[in-house]
Amino acid sequence: MSTEQTKNHRYVHALNELDDVNISRIRPLIPPQILMEDLPLTESAAAAILKGRQEAEAIIRGDDDRLLVIVGPCSIHNPAAALEYADNLREYAETAAEDLCIIMRVYFEKPRTT
Repeated sequence: MSTEQTKNHRYVHALNELDDVNISRIRPLIPPQILMEDLPLTESAAAAILKGRQEAEAIIRGDDDRLLVIVGPCSIHNPAAALEYADNLREYAETAAEDLCIIMRVYFEKPRTT
C-alpha cells in the first residue's frame, strides 16, 4: 500500500470511528401519508393555519402595519407542555392582536445539539 493510500485508509477509519457514536438506536419514521391518515388536519386547524399565513403575508407586503412576531420554543418533546404553552401564547396573542401578529412555530422531536 502506498503512503497516500495508507493516509486515506487512516482518514476513512477515523471518520468511521466518529460516525453515529451517540446513537443508541434507530426507529423508522412513519411515512407522511400514513401520519396524515391517522391524524387528519381538522377544519379549525386548517383555518388557523390559513389565517396565520394570510396575516403574515399582509404584514410582509406592508398591507398590515402590525409587527410580525414568530416565536418558539425551538423544540418540544412533551405534548402536554406544548399544548399548555400554545394556549398561553394564544391568550396573550389575542390581547395584543391590535399591534402584534404572533405566530408560534416549533419543531417536534427536533434532534438536540450539545
